[in-house]
Amino acid sequence: MANSYFKFKQFTIYQERAAMRVGTDGVLLGAWCRLDGAERVLDVGTGTGLIAIMAAQRSTARIDAVELDFGAACDAAQNAGLSPWSDRITVYAADFVQSYGPYTRPLYDHILSNPPYFVQSLLPPDRRREHARHTGSLDYEALFEGAAVLLRPGGRLSLIAPADLEEHLAFVALLHGFYPVRYTYVSGIAGRAPKRLLSEWGRERLPLETDALAVERRGEGYTPEYVALTRDFYLKM
Repeated sequence: MANSYFKFKQFTIYQERAAMRVGTDGVLLGAWCRLDGAERVLDVGTGTGLIAIMAAQRSTARIDAVELDFGAACDAAQNAGLSPWSDRITVYAADFVQSYGPYTRPLYDHILSNPPYFVQSLLPPDRRREHARHTGSLDYEALFEGAAVLLRPGGRLSLIAPADLEEHLAFVALLHGFYPVRYTYVSGIAGRAPKRLLSEWGRERLPLETDALAVERRGEGYTPEYVALTRDFYLKM
């Protein structure tokens, strides 16, 4: 049976009700996103609240977190309430796809999301609407569409997604007036093809920053780069 909690250096994530538990992807995004100067941050599909709490640890921003699944939202609210930054985190049990809800004002400096890994945007429009209506599915098109409404001028959207969706992300982003600002290609093992893409998006066309990150080096454990990125969070880093 999977652990019902995951302990970090400054907070604990309880995950008894959430279907999606603590994983490397969420930690990567929470540690990687740039939050300098951010006053308001939105975490879409917060799950257990991990990314929202990491954002609170790394900044002085007020964090809003939205989650469709009621059980996960309960976990997120509990975790936020027990964290040292409970006064700056608000969790909403709401459907980002159907309604932007009460967390739409004021505008946000940064939106973060670790969305489900499927490409619903490639479905025909009628099937896409039906799928969203019945399951509240969160896809990349919904994220960029929402970001276009909710981000202040100069605001950023940061995501983690499968690396093979890079072209699809860029296409959907462009449809909504967004351009890539920064890419980090993430490999599980050094020397292997990247499995994940950390991406930052804005509405200004800027030179694209790119780099790569490996989580582990075969036979040597975690890479120094991964340790440096996550050492403020993991207990044994």
